[in-house]
Amino acid sequence: MGLLPEFFMLLGIDIFLAMSLLSALLDKELPSTLQYLFQGAAIIGLGQLFINQGYVNTGVFGQTPTDPTRFWISIVYLSASLANVTGLNLYLGFVRRRITLATTFSGTVTVPTVMTSLFFVTSFVGSGGDVSFGLGAITILGVSLALSGLSIFGFLRQAAKRLANTSATRESNPSPQPASVSQPATTSENGETPPEISLDTELPFNLRPGPRDEWEEAPSKDEVGGDN
Repeated sequence: MGLLPEFFMLLGIDIFLAMSLLSALLDKELPSTLQYLFQGAAIIGLGQLFINQGYVNTGVFGQTPTDPTRFWISIVYLSASLANVTGLNLYLGFVRRRITLATTFSGTVTVPTVMTSLFFVTSFVGSGGDVSFGLGAITILGVSLALSGLSIFGFLRQAAKRLANTSATRESNPSPQPASVSQPATTSENGETPPEISLDTELPFNLRPGPRDEWEEAPSKDEVGGDN
């Protein structure tokens, strides 16, 4: 199977688009601007791909797969995409302190991506553009698959433990129900409970003050002495 150097650029474009999708899914852990930066890098790679094809058609670049200029442009772009994958993994592990997430990301994304890219690059360099699935290629792909499987298994195991601990904690410490505040009921002398009267209830009667002329002040001592 023959490959062109532009295949590595296509691989880098796919990696940038995949990183844009992952950064959108991990928006709580990663800055929101990363997905737009990855999309911009993918657009730049697509533009460079058309420029390389135009240079090949005009004779600036050679048409052979082993043309060094085309090869190194594609390798630099692919290396930039792999560096972003590795940097994203380190950001999750050392900056965000999400060790479990960083380990899972490393096993499911970083290691398979890097090893698959190395497989195609080494096969291209060793065979001059022909990719053959020999013993070394099968070994690289097998190791990457094994590491991905172990990472996914470890992540699912940690997730199951956390779910079990959370459910056990909720069962042992149930949330307290709000207690209703009630006033003690008082009983009258005949054993009947009087109806509760709220503050907003209007009484059916009004207390009127008595007439003032019915009250007489008691004479003082001076008045009593004057009369005598």
